[in-house]
Amino acid sequence: MPRSVNISRTMLVLAVFFLAVLHCASSRASKVEDLLDNEVYYLRALSFSGNHALSDTELTAQFSVKPRPFYQLWKKRPAFDPDALSSDLKRVRRLYEARGYYKTTVSYELNMVGNLIALRIQIRENEPVRVQQVTIELDGFVVPADDPLYKHIPLKIGEVFSEKDYQDGAEAIEIVFRNAAYAHVSVARRAHVSVPRGTVQVFFTVRPGEKAVFGATQLEGEQTVGADVVLRELAYKAGEPFSQRKLDESRDRILALNLFALVNIRPELDTRNPRVAPIRLTVKEKPKHAIAVGGGYNTQSQFIADFEWTDRNWFGDGRQLSLVAQYSNIDSTVAANFRQPSLFNSPRATGLVSVREDIQQVPTYTLFGTRLIPRLEYKFERPITISVGYQLEYDSLSHVDPSVPRALGGIEDSGIVSGPNARLSINTTNDPYNPSSGEVFTIDAMAGGGIFGGNYDFYRVVTEIKDYYLIGWGIILATRAKLGIADSIGSQKNYPLFYRFYAGGEGSVRGYPYLRLGPKSADNVPLGGLTWIEGSVELRHKIWKQLDGAAFLDFGQLSTDAYHIPINNLRFGAGPAISYETPVGPLRLDLGIPFNKPPGGPNWQVYFSIGQYF
Repeated sequence: MPRSVNISRTMLVLAVFFLAVLHCASSRASKVEDLLDNEVYYLRALSFSGNHALSDTELTAQFSVKPRPFYQLWKKRPAFDPDALSSDLKRVRRLYEARGYYKTTVSYELNMVGNLIALRIQIRENEPVRVQQVTIELDGFVVPADDPLYKHIPLKIGEVFSEKDYQDGAEAIEIVFRNAAYAHVSVARRAHVSVPRGTVQVFFTVRPGEKAVFGATQLEGEQTVGADVVLRELAYKAGEPFSQRKLDESRDRILALNLFALVNIRPELDTRNPRVAPIRLTVKEKPKHAIAVGGGYNTQSQFIADFEWTDRNWFGDGRQLSLVAQYSNIDSTVAANFRQPSLFNSPRATGLVSVREDIQQVPTYTLFGTRLIPRLEYKFERPITISVGYQLEYDSLSHVDPSVPRALGGIEDSGIVSGPNARLSINTTNDPYNPSSGEVFTIDAMAGGGIFGGNYDFYRVVTEIKDYYLIGWGIILATRAKLGIADSIGSQKNYPLFYRFYAGGEGSVRGYPYLRLGPKSADNVPLGGLTWIEGSVELRHKIWKQLDGAAFLDFGQLSTDAYHIPINNLRFGAGPAISYETPVGPLRLDLGIPFNKPPGGPNWQVYFSIGQYF
């Protein structure tokens, strides 16, 4: 018999013997009472079965003792606490009740290997309780079912009852009345739950009280910032009808000044004079001067360094001056940025001026640019913001491969760009850093030459829409789509090479080398495009505490022709991402894998950034 066969049989026998020993060493204790009193047990694993309405993450959060994360091998496993298990199971049942599942049963199973316990929670959700009736009572009368007030209540007939929606419904009704000047409104709620029938009847009783007007505003906490700088940002005046919306808008305006770490604005309601609502405004100033230093590394820009010095109240009046220096292997900038709030005595208008020197080193060219960019920004009622400005710059190109001007019919190596720019933004998202609902729609446009002078005659327009939707189980579906159109006025040489569209890499289609997507010259140098299409689809989900995960699919392509959308020649990239939530936004790490790897290109790319990808 061959020696290799004997060795294989010996290994098989040893494996069977090992499994038999392991099986004998393991035992099952179906109840906590079966555990030995003088033995210390450790929690090895926690798992769930039968749960559909609630995720494993939501259920795990109800347990006082949780397993050691798989990546923290250096930590000791937590001791299993039999006394806490009963309370944990009660919290699970209570959570199900809060989500409308009153018939849910929860049991457990202990599987042991030595003193290690694998805790398995067995759930039978059964049918939930659904909303049968929603009634609003106002001044002793029932509000008709077709009244618009019902649209503000999250609870809908036929849907699963939720305590959060039940509470939010009362708050939503209060806000409607507060915005209609009823500062003293109160809303009582009650719910009649029939577990056997699986129905719930919900009642909201509204006591609006008298209408009120804004009283005087008392400001507290300002020290170096003048009171007039704060009070001019108020969206209301004394004597105007009370509105919660105007209080919220005032708070947002004051925070946008970047002068205060805390802004608290609230009515001081007095039942002795219910028709007047005095306002107490409390602020806490940030330090007048701030220095921010940062750095990082990614496979695209490699080493990155940032420095910023800010005077938050430069010569008073809330003016801000920032001196910025940034360096990377791709982009380097030295800039002075000025911000004047309440321009022309309008709290909605802000003046911005940027003077900057830029160096950009990309595959197609190296650019040296000196730029002056004044801009006026105006914020309408949320969510609309517009800005108009002017772009005056001198740009000089070097390191342009000769094959590029040959392919494009010639380029201008240097010259002046002079012309207007404008931007429209409509933002309905619920969070500026990590949105889970809402949309962002933007249009950016600029033009150069013609009556504005300069060496280039051209225009470019970019539109983008981003959408965020919570699809369930804590999963956020995030999508974006972008379209850019540009062209020269007259000769193609009139369009600047550095304002063509480029794609690929961070901030574009992940997985592809930086700005190397799209048409190439005879020497394989990116030509950029005059038409640009790009988009992404991401599924985002919380992994553990502040740690989030995502899976993404990007697509994009360019065309050297204006108004020719290259929909039939798209390139795709995909991959995973992880992020860690911080007060300044998520710290994010992305791994991009191209579907169509360029010849000689890498199989993957890594990107590190602050903030969501989009």
